[in-house]
Amino acid sequence: MYSSKTSNLFVTLAFVVGPGFADAAAQTCDSSPLLIRNTSVWTRDGLVANRDVVFRDGRVAAIEPSRASRTSSALRTIDGTGHTLLPGLVDAHLHFVIPGGLPRGTERQTEIEEITGRQLLRSGVTSGRLHLATIEEAVRLKTRSANACEPFPLLQVGGPGLSGAAERDFGNFQGAKSPEDAIEKIGRFAAAGIDWVAVHDADRFAPPVLEAIAAAVRRNGMRLMASGSTPAEIAAALKMNPDTLDYFDRTPEPRYAASTLDSIRARRELVLVPTPGVPYRTGQYLQNPALVELPENFQFLGEADKEFVIANARKDLAGPPGDHAKGVLPFLPEKLRQLRELGLAMAVGSDAGSQLQFQAGAIWWELESWRALGEPHREALIAATEGGARVLRVDDVGRLTPGSRADFVLYRGDVESGPFDAARVLAVGKAGAVHYRAPSIGPTGHK
Repeated sequence: MYSSKTSNLFVTLAFVVGPGFADAAAQTCDSSPLLIRNTSVWTRDGLVANRDVVFRDGRVAAIEPSRASRTSSALRTIDGTGHTLLPGLVDAHLHFVIPGGLPRGTERQTEIEEITGRQLLRSGVTSGRLHLATIEEAVRLKTRSANACEPFPLLQVGGPGLSGAAERDFGNFQGAKSPEDAIEKIGRFAAAGIDWVAVHDADRFAPPVLEAIAAAVRRNGMRLMASGSTPAEIAAALKMNPDTLDYFDRTPEPRYAASTLDSIRARRELVLVPTPGVPYRTGQYLQNPALVELPENFQFLGEADKEFVIANARKDLAGPPGDHAKGVLPFLPEKLRQLRELGLAMAVGSDAGSQLQFQAGAIWWELESWRALGEPHREALIAATEGGARVLRVDDVGRLTPGSRADFVLYRGDVESGPFDAARVLAVGKAGAVHYRAPSIGPTGHK
């Protein structure tokens, strides 16, 4: 979980464009008609092989059987032979923060946001829900992300979170001293255009304050995300009838209690966003500390900033994040299974930007944690596409059908075979603009 103290760690860095990234403005903003030839289209029911997919005007225009002769000077073309075409992935829980911070101040905040946005897009995240941002950051990112040419996933935004444990207010994490205080703050968030209010430590709010938060969120037409890290927090959060319950029971109990599961099951419209990838990824780092230094973790960072982040990551690994992972990892398979068997909708949230959760590849670490913990490939992918779209309450993302947004991920080989891996991402499109392509597939030129 992103610490409130992290808001002071936004800092400057040198912008570096990585290989294969669509770095020229004209190239990035080219949303002319695009053909992906002879690919396997992923659906919740399985792969549909040998398809040509045409994107036009920011939408899926056609999905048809492949024709070897299909070429056109009016179409940019990518050869998808042997690869899987996925809808753009939806990360339902992310931050625009460099994990561990960087060595200077906030004077280049916009540049930092662009780097983290590029890392997310590079990994295939084309839509998402921003968690725990300042009002200014949330509004800025929401506005910029709506532009197909900007290097950000399309975002719904959460502003400052409200915590029953907050002793003072930060820009992105605040308390609520009374019902009136809660109503005033939520009204201010709504007036700025914030979409989501996140509530942490719900069990530490007085009941009248909790009731005021829930009522003010609904009255202002916003959505409510609740943290569910302990049985007490879950019980209090569910009284607010939240739209999503994020995280999982992080106490060192081997299973959810039956009473807790019954209370969650009763909320049939609730979407669960469990984030098991956070301790899973940290656990993998504990087993092999060299993984912290993988170059892809630091894509688009300058060398000096990269070394600073690595040093902080090593410290984190030896401290509370690493200790936390050791404590909860043994129980993750059972707890994820219990949540799955509730029959509620589930979405993938990577918590990218929190400690040790580098945005580059975070969604694939999250998907791989689901697979490694016993979930089938397809169920994890449904959660990262349709499940995320359900969180956002939009029906034109998370699927590839005529009329849906032209958001896509071209993935090397069969996406339902072997471990999930960000290195297998070959191309990423947002509203028809190709924001990433691997050198191995060549340019997206006209044929």
